[in-house]
Amino acid sequence: MEIKMTVHQSGLHLPISQAFINILYEALSYSPPAGQTCSAVVINFRDQKYSAESGGFHPVEIRLIYRENRWYYDYITDFSFMGSPWSELEKEMDISWSQQYIWHYLIGDMDPEEGGALFELWQRNFIQYWRMNIYTVSVQRED
Repeated sequence: MEIKMTVHQSGLHLPISQAFINILYEALSYSPPAGQTCSAVVINFRDQKYSAESGGFHPVEIRLIYRENRWYYDYITDFSFMGSPWSELEKEMDISWSQQYIWHYLIGDMDPEEGGALFELWQRNFIQYWRMNIYTVSVQRED
């Protein structure tokens, strides 16, 4: 029997593929199931080889909120090393459903149409990286 997870959008409505949702569902299986005391989870996707010197695949953090027996998107943040000569890990792209914004470090705030197109491209890439087994996943529950 196949379980079809849904994650609801509130504030923003972006084109989210079922493949992306399936990745989140699989990532959540690394953590005990949400219960009465779980209010949110933060899922971190990391390429262990990513560094400022050699590059690699950007770290991604996704926070989901659990309320009324449903999962909701809170934010997705894509990080990258920036700056020279001492690079620091900083936000490259940030999408917040609860605060209703899409932001990229080169563009600033984006309208939903432009931001939605960027998100679709990002999402396709993320799914491909997942399929390539790039990421190590960790899940932190917020009770």
